[in-house]
Amino acid sequence: MTVAFAAVIYTPKQTDKSALPEFVSSLKAELISVAGILQESRLDPGDGSRTIDSVDISSGHRIPIKRPMADEKECGLDVANLAETSAVLRDAIRTRPDLVVIEKFGDQEQMGEGLLDEIMQIITEGIPLLIAVPEPALDIWRRQCGGLGATLPYTQEAMRDWWHGLSKG
Repeated sequence: MTVAFAAVIYTPKQTDKSALPEFVSSLKAELISVAGILQESRLDPGDGSRTIDSVDISSGHRIPIKRPMADEKECGLDVANLAETSAVLRDAIRTRPDLVVIEKFGDQEQMGEGLLDEIMQIITEGIPLLIAVPEPALDIWRRQCGGLGATLPYTQEAMRDWWHGLSKG
């Protein structure tokens, strides 16, 4: 039996993180209803600072979640905008798409905060979920979801196999 949620594991040194967005694009091209959030890192052409946006998979709406901190190249979490990202997931729970994708299980979620309530509600509601989890946080993820759920390598092939197994089940 294929479980309705899976963690896609990536390593801290992994530079190519295109498999998840490409998988989402391929499902959308097949007219499969996919909702959730992807993350995109961008360089500001003016000052070269890096920001991270959550991108609503359904609408393409960008929500800046990490911005450069004063006098630093480091990004700081914008907690106010995290609430907007949370609304994207609550909307997905309400509309019940074929699949919810969340990139990523970050520091806030690992501490039991951030988007964790929405993630757990998606799982509880039985809405299929694919979530990117950094390898160092895998044990935390497993504890938080009671050891349930599949664990996949960060490849389109693994995601596609899991999805096909889920949709056949």
